[in-house]
Amino acid sequence: MAKIDIGAEFVTVSLSAAEKLEALHGNVTVPRAAIVAVRVVPDGMAELRGLRTGTGIPGVLVIGTLHAPGFVTFAVCHARRPAIVIDLTGAQYDRLVITREDAEFIAASLTTGG
Repeated sequence: MAKIDIGAEFVTVSLSAAEKLEALHGNVTVPRAAIVAVRVVPDGMAELRGLRTGTGIPGVLVIGTLHAPGFVTFAVCHARRPAIVIDLTGAQYDRLVITREDAEFIAASLTTGG
């Protein structure tokens, strides 16, 4: 499961070796200043749309980049579990969607300064 490392200036989604292969991508780092909204959703998979680069098994997992018209999402979603959704501006991605059982804790950490 991907980790979310929260620093004073950056947030990094750290992928396992297997996730890096599945995503066809390395870790993702974004500036905290690029974060415009953070929320927790009960089903991360329901947030995903667009053409995927990476791995996907319907209802089981989506790991990689999704391109929709005018919108790019990086996702690491396993099954239909809680996820943190981080909306961004001025970054490589418009949104990160990461499945985490501790999504509420991470969201609170991001909105209170880490």
